[in-house]
Amino acid sequence: MSQENSKPKLVAPLPAAGSPSDTQCDDVDAGLWSRVCETAATRVVLKSPVLANVVVLALWVLVWQLGRLVEYTEHASVWFPVAGLTFAVLLLEGAYLLPGLFGGCVLMTIWVGRKYGVALTDLQLAYAGMLFALAHIGSYALGARALRLLVMRGTRELPLLVIGFLLIAAAGSLLATATGVAALVFGGMMPAADAATVWLPYWIGDMAGVIVLAPFFGAALVTLNPHKTASLRASFNLNHQRATSQFKYKLLLTLTLLAASMWLAHATRSPNSAFAVFFLVIPYMWIASTESAFCNVVSVALGSVAIALLVHVFELKEFSMVYQFAINVIAANSLFALALPTLLADNIALRRIADTDSLTQAASRAHLEQRVRLDMLRCRMQGEALTMILFDIDNFKRINDGFGHAVGDRALKHACNIAQHALRPTDLLGRLGGDEFVAVLPGIDRVAARAIAERIRIQLATSTLEGGPALTASFGIAEMGVGDTCESLMESADKALYKAKQDGRNRVA
Repeated sequence: MSQENSKPKLVAPLPAAGSPSDTQCDDVDAGLWSRVCETAATRVVLKSPVLANVVVLALWVLVWQLGRLVEYTEHASVWFPVAGLTFAVLLLEGAYLLPGLFGGCVLMTIWVGRKYGVALTDLQLAYAGMLFALAHIGSYALGARALRLLVMRGTRELPLLVIGFLLIAAAGSLLATATGVAALVFGGMMPAADAATVWLPYWIGDMAGVIVLAPFFGAALVTLNPHKTASLRASFNLNHQRATSQFKYKLLLTLTLLAASMWLAHATRSPNSAFAVFFLVIPYMWIASTESAFCNVVSVALGSVAIALLVHVFELKEFSMVYQFAINVIAANSLFALALPTLLADNIALRRIADTDSLTQAASRAHLEQRVRLDMLRCRMQGEALTMILFDIDNFKRINDGFGHAVGDRALKHACNIAQHALRPTDLLGRLGGDEFVAVLPGIDRVAARAIAERIRIQLATSTLEGGPALTASFGIAEMGVGDTCESLMESADKALYKAKQDGRNRVA
């Protein structure tokens, strides 16, 4: 990881992971993905701890070796992809796959020692590998445990999970860096003097591996074994739905812009031009906010692999730290962009709850009063009439006492439905409370409003309520006058309603 020409004897981080580029998001939907993953062979492997550990060991070694394709110099790379695999396995599968992870760490430490001519015997390399395994796996086990606790304690909202995941990824990779560098020094794989120059790129490289690839590997594990730790997995399900038809063009445009920005750095050799890669945040947020979560994870993984590869192709070793940070920033922004639709949907749902009466689905009193004031102001400015109809169900207390509150609730919903069908889309029906309702009719005078109220009254009186008595209602009408406020208009309608009840109920006043 050193930026200098010297080559410290360093096991990690190594370069980028294998890309899921053979996954065509626009051709793979949830059913096909599940059928591919849930084969008989897969189920057999998952039920056998020995076979599962062998598969994890092989996958860990494969991800490591594929990363060497984008190694820009010996021992040095832009990111450490197996960090993401380790984190995802420990988070979603737990301790029973530790032997596979541990074996991968030891095996690759021995391989690296031999390839780069480290002056240690195989036994000493194995000892160094065990130290590295303890540091690497132990750090991400703690991070996975922290995220698991966050979910198990009820934090299922995507924005909070994103923040928690990013903080845990940063803290876990920092711990992995501190313990990993110490393990490499004590194991004789790296001179102690190199620690000062190695730790920062080591940390950023590990963090990039976790932030970029842990969601991708996690999605694969959830699909392979959806029934294990269901409550935890539900929070990390990326919903492998079909991509839009424009996804491939968005991805092609993004990768083209990425290549162009890195070619600019190669052509000018200017540190300032290297920072152009950060503009890729914009198209990645575009993808994140318009495509499925799974396609977003795939696009971030592909982009990160492309960055690591082009650092090698364009010989941008001196700017490697810039591109390390770029990978982390792009991935973090994409994860936050995934949370934006969730936040928007939550805000819309909360607003709907605040504005709507939960029983009848009419407007709440607060929303009703706000709307009346706005409609009165608009009608005054445009010289239009505005009329209010206030009505309630006759003898509603007797219905509740004689037939029960369940029938009373059905009576309220029944009366509300009839009134809604008699009103225009531009009118508003609200519930004041109890059995009292208000209809606000902008652009309607008292004569037309009386006809509407009569229609509601007749339909209610001639309808039947299953399991309940015949229903009637009394209506009071008031038209907005000069100087009227929301309160005075409502008071006038209430006086008219009181008159209708005094005159015998089931009538309009």
